[in-house]
Amino acid sequence: MNTRGFLVLGAIALGSSLILGLSSPSLCQPTPLPFQELANQIDQLRQEGNIQAAIPLAERFVTLVENTLGNDHPLLAAALNELGKLQVEQGNYAAALPLYQRALAIYEQTRGADQPEVSAVLNNLANLYRAQGNNEAALPVFQRSLAIAEKSFGSNHPEVAVILNNLGLLYTEQKNYPRALPLYQRALRIFEQALGEKSPYVATTLNNLAGLYRAQKNYAAALPLYQQALKIREQILPQGHPDIAASLNNLATLYFDQRNYSAALPLYQRTLEIAQLRLGETHPNTATALSNLAAVYWQLGNFPQTLALLKNVQEIEEKNLRQNLIVGSEDYKRNYLKTFQDSTDAILTLHLRHLPQDSEAIALALTTILRRKGRLLDFLSQNQARLRRQLPAPDQAKLQELATLRTTIANLVFASAEPAALPQLQQLQARANQLEAELSLRSAAFRELTQPVTIAAIQRAIPANAVLIEFIRYRPYDLRTQQFGEPRYGVYVLRPTGQPLGKDLGPAAEIEAQVRQTRFRLADPRLPKTEVQRAAQALAARVITPIRPWIGNATHLLIAPDGELNTIPFQALVDAQGRYLVESYLITLLTSGRELLRLQSRPASANTPLIIADPSFDHSLRGGSQSAAPLRSLDLRGLSFAPLPGTAEEAQAVKALFPQAQLLRQAAATEAAVKAANSPKILHLATHGFFLPHSGNKDIPENPLLRSGLALAGFNQRQRGSDVDDGVLTALEVTGMNLSNTELVVLSACDTGRGEVVNGEGVYGLRRAFTLAGARSQVSTLWKVDDQVTRDMMVAFYQNLRRGMGRTEALRQVQLQRLQKESPYYWAAFVSSGDWSPLT
Repeated sequence: MNTRGFLVLGAIALGSSLILGLSSPSLCQPTPLPFQELANQIDQLRQEGNIQAAIPLAERFVTLVENTLGNDHPLLAAALNELGKLQVEQGNYAAALPLYQRALAIYEQTRGADQPEVSAVLNNLANLYRAQGNNEAALPVFQRSLAIAEKSFGSNHPEVAVILNNLGLLYTEQKNYPRALPLYQRALRIFEQALGEKSPYVATTLNNLAGLYRAQKNYAAALPLYQQALKIREQILPQGHPDIAASLNNLATLYFDQRNYSAALPLYQRTLEIAQLRLGETHPNTATALSNLAAVYWQLGNFPQTLALLKNVQEIEEKNLRQNLIVGSEDYKRNYLKTFQDSTDAILTLHLRHLPQDSEAIALALTTILRRKGRLLDFLSQNQARLRRQLPAPDQAKLQELATLRTTIANLVFASAEPAALPQLQQLQARANQLEAELSLRSAAFRELTQPVTIAAIQRAIPANAVLIEFIRYRPYDLRTQQFGEPRYGVYVLRPTGQPLGKDLGPAAEIEAQVRQTRFRLADPRLPKTEVQRAAQALAARVITPIRPWIGNATHLLIAPDGELNTIPFQALVDAQGRYLVESYLITLLTSGRELLRLQSRPASANTPLIIADPSFDHSLRGGSQSAAPLRSLDLRGLSFAPLPGTAEEAQAVKALFPQAQLLRQAAATEAAVKAANSPKILHLATHGFFLPHSGNKDIPENPLLRSGLALAGFNQRQRGSDVDDGVLTALEVTGMNLSNTELVVLSACDTGRGEVVNGEGVYGLRRAFTLAGARSQVSTLWKVDDQVTRDMMVAFYQNLRRGMGRTEALRQVQLQRLQKESPYYWAAFVSSGDWSPLT
């Protein structure tokens, strides 16, 4: 639970949730010599709150037990569990997860799946998930732990109360207060009866119950509980114990909520002193203490002091992001990143709303964006490439199993008109998540390849004639309500030299309404050009004109959109003089400015280009005739596709320009052939593309990468297709391809640049999928495109590439040739993203 709705990470701040069950395997249980003395030392340090000193001793203990008793002894599981708890208390979630998982496996193997030791480790594992924001993963683990504990000890045992408390904490974080309240009350009764009213477990439960009341704004009920918890802890714990800091922090938060800042300030200051002394300068709870102190200074109008504190917060959070992103599946990582959203929004608000001219505030805001926006895509794309290159044979087998699983999941969803069985899909997805987590953990051997992103490093990657334009969608923090308000857009401009500049652009709702209006007009060939241009000019006035002086004489715009801005072609916006932006600028799309660092490394030699075109869909229309001008699009709720004759001509023309290329057409243009591609220099895919909004049917997975893709040979027979090749290549399956040295992917089909917009992470669709697979650059489309026009544009594009033009420039020149005589509908759908340089 957030101790308030501002800048607080994790559960009740500073680790006050119960992590250790009373019956959890303890290093102080009777143990064979020579382990006992070391176990006692570790337990003593933990009781004193000296986690930093306890961890190396616990690591020694694990090694000693493993070397002496073997790698499957129950005492090793106890040691791993204890070390995991210490790592969690130190904020090192990445290190804790495999420790818990290994301990759990040993106990299940040696003691059985329904023993108390298993319950204790499950409780700790679920609490780790919760701390990282993965509540959906935590809930069933807590429930299994509770069931085992109640069966083993009865319903009134302290071990049961531990799990009840933690389950209550989970429900509190989900704002399900009616479910949380009776769990806390039951846990409190058990602890008081079994351990007495001065137990540290009683104090923690009182603290959590007070947090629930505070979340409900029942301050009169919360205050005495917080005070009672603090009193117990000060009586029974050593001076300066982290749990005392937790009580101080939470009591201060209550005063903060009541706007009693003079009472909150000294308590937050004491909290910070303890956190820095006992937990260390880079602990997540130290960041929380700094954040809360910054909030008080913010409310008091002391913005310079707020800025200084938030700079420290950002550095600590960056350290924890680098450390903890190495574990878990993509969903797991995404949920963990969400726990930093309040911090990001607060830093942006401080600059854009309160210190707009302050150079330090601008630098902090842009640095935060560069480090967090697109972070998941950047990490996963680099990680995938490293896995392919460096994993040993057993892990390569896991990578292949993951790719096969993704195909199976996609086939189950699209194999027939009826939704696939949800339990089977959930089981397959659980296995896929497990494989992702295991493979991701292997990347700990390689870790992050670079130091934290800096503005200076990004500037060195910006060409002399270019500027980086970084858009961001954020929620402003409102001093009056102490809450985050309705989203707005901000923009930052970074040139190769000089200081960055940034400003607020206005409410997101207004800008996004203009985006949708402009996009609908651009994608409608029936509208007169003047009407389309008016909408495009109005949007440009909102998002480009305000920064036009900052662009200066630059001719290349490196644009990193956010939110709905991902869905428009910036080259088709119109400036105040009535000119399309493509007439004045070379425009390349990025997910984030941090992508520039990845593009600095040059690709290794790739294989010959691969052209996939004119698949044989076995087409048969139901009721109606084929359109005279077929569109390269698809609705999966239909049963068949129209052929695309223009793709055959397009493929032959591209093949003539690249004679060494492999061309697969008709029956050979299969899903299996595409997935078997091994880093072709160019991958050209000319077929039907699709993006489907979510149906609202809960039986169909929410994963947006299953709702975008390409149609290939045999699609019309997919109900009778194999488990490997059903004619539908989803974006999820693309992520398993090996395109690590592919310089260019051209998606010559409809809607290939579309997908589900995820703020801060771009569009979840084909473009993201091919980036994850390793492609350095892409040409994709933002709406349905005409078959014959696409053929002509693609041929001209490749001719320009053969002349030595850069990838973005080659596309721009084609668009410049057509814009005078054609509506933007015909040429503006095509966008270039990633590497803009000429092909090597």
